[in-house]
Amino acid sequence: MPVWHVTSERGSDFCPCCILPFEISDLGKLSRFKVFVDREEVFDFGERFGGNVVDVRGVAPTWLTMVHAQDLGVAAGVIGHPHHADGANMNPTTRECWVLGQDKDIERIAVLGEGVRNESVFGGVGRGREEATIEANSACFVVDLILIAAATRDFDDDIDGFHLPILPGSRSGGGRTSSGTVRDSPIVTTRKLTSTDGFVVIDLDDAPIAVGIVRSAPKVLVDGATWLARSETYRYAFFGRKVSGASAAVNAPVDAKADALSAFATELAEDSFSSVHLTAGRGVSADDLSALRSRDPRPEEWWAQRDALTASGIVAAADRALGGLAGRTVAIETFDAVSSSLGDLFRSAGATVIEPDISEDANAVLHAEVDVLVAGSKVGVIGHANVENVRAKLIVPSGSMPVTAKALAAFVRAGVVVLPDFVTTSGHLAAWPVDDSPTDASELVGDAIAQVIDAPNGALLGACEIAEAFLSSWATVPFGRPIA
Repeated sequence: MPVWHVTSERGSDFCPCCILPFEISDLGKLSRFKVFVDREEVFDFGERFGGNVVDVRGVAPTWLTMVHAQDLGVAAGVIGHPHHADGANMNPTTRECWVLGQDKDIERIAVLGEGVRNESVFGGVGRGREEATIEANSACFVVDLILIAAATRDFDDDIDGFHLPILPGSRSGGGRTSSGTVRDSPIVTTRKLTSTDGFVVIDLDDAPIAVGIVRSAPKVLVDGATWLARSETYRYAFFGRKVSGASAAVNAPVDAKADALSAFATELAEDSFSSVHLTAGRGVSADDLSALRSRDPRPEEWWAQRDALTASGIVAAADRALGGLAGRTVAIETFDAVSSSLGDLFRSAGATVIEPDISEDANAVLHAEVDVLVAGSKVGVIGHANVENVRAKLIVPSGSMPVTAKALAAFVRAGVVVLPDFVTTSGHLAAWPVDDSPTDASELVGDAIAQVIDAPNGALLGACEIAEAFLSSWATVPFGRPIA
């Protein structure tokens, strides 16, 4: 399956992680068909494939697919009858407005089916705002990316039928089932729990097992959990393992959390969740999940050594990327058991750990002028608001997706190297080896970084490509890379 990498430009900013998947065999021979971004031609199918355009009516029903805003696009794989939207303007970036942005600035849309003048293209999401009818106008034969900002609320509570068979991995008849399963995208499945206010996200529902974490807070959004699951999927795919990422949450106030977590563990112990294996994340302790431990395939060494091995892998990643740590300066964002042990490991490797004064600047660590910045306290901790203040030349993630797409673009322009978080934090896999995989965390992660450090599109995107190559050999590559 060819996957075309498309960039969206706005001035000097671009998003390098946006992908638009097409199954060419489903669309027939394509010519005189071009992909345009911001009115600039970026791909001409005619030049690549030749031949004539074939009529692809009937390939898919007249639905539009909705995906998470972080996927940076709306799939436009079907090209039946394009039409232009009257009086609309395009917003060429996504997530910049974040919770205040709405998906109203659409310049072009693709409409499936004949005779669509004055017909409603799409209605809306249950309990969300309805979209007004769009009157069709003739348009040139192009397909435009539609980039939207995230909505201000979680619409997952009332999703039905968000499937489009032309997209890889999608299935007809999606939507809520009697058991509370929701298809959030063509591949991702969210299973709502019945015993408590919680859910489990499974990124690839055809994988033999799913692995991830469970968190607890008064309100954990499905959207964020989905991206944590996606990061796990890429972790295991990069290292050649047929494992889906998973992510779960229990929504409960502090005074009700104990009972909620108990109900969660009891329900997860049922046979219907037998292939899902979770560890404690924020707001959850290992004791809360003790009932699930006996069936988990990970060995005792993994449970006992995972934090230490993860820390060793992070240091090894920095060492391999720089060709040695002796004489280097390092700033560490300390936020958990893994990051708190990194200082001693970096010092043992010959580096000097800088500890900036945070009394006046809470982000002083992120802004320290050092060779290496280790960060990962939360998803998107380095974004468009603070990327210009980052002085390090190497970013080594110690948590999931600390760098946003816009920050990554800025780092690329500045020559700053961003390592892939789903590789740097994988040292614990050394305690859960398969086949002939290394059992030493430093070797496992160090060798992995050596594979991608000189990748043409950067280490992070190079690691994504390796993971996707493996995924495509046994599953459908999910829509959207794990970049905040």
